[in-house]
Formats: sequence, C-alpha cells, structure tokens
Amino acid sequence: MARRDFVAELFNRAVGQLAHERLEVRLGAVYILQQIAEDFPDLSKPVHRLLAAHLRENAIEYGDSEPPLDIKEIMEFVEIWLHPSEQDRRT
Repeated sequence: MARRDFVAELFNRAVGQLAHERLEVRLGAVYILQQIAEDFPDLSKPVHRLLAAHLRENAIEYGDSEPPLDIKEIMEFVEIWLHPSEQDRRT
C-alpha cells in the first residue's frame, strides 16, 4: 500500500507540473507519467486519457514552428498508445 500511495503522490505532483512555465519541469512530468503508465498497467488508461486531454486543452496553432518538446513527447506517447503497431516501426 505504501508504494501505491507513493505512486499516487507522484502522479498528482506530475499532473500539477504539466502546466509549469519551465520546459524541463513539464518534460519531467511527462516522463514520470509515462513511467507510471508502463509500471502500473491499471493506471495506463487514465494516464493516456489525461495526456490526451492535456493536448486538447492546450492546443494552439504553431504554424511553421515546432511545438515544444513536452508537447511532442506527449503526442508521440499518445500516438503509440492509440496505434501500438506504429511502435514496432519506430524501433
């Protein structure tokens, strides 16, 4: 139970950091959430849904410029979840 409480705390902290102004903090939050999804299969769906919602809520038009690295990481992570066979082609 202590480990599950620790993961819940980590999850909550990471969710709060997704909106942080510094890229490295947001990117760290994304990586923590990805790891939680991998290590705890029962949390995989909520993590992916959360990150997909984060993308929808924060969608802006980037025009010709690249989206920030954290957004690109989330996009790739969600895409792999939606299309698992795509992951095989990338490795």
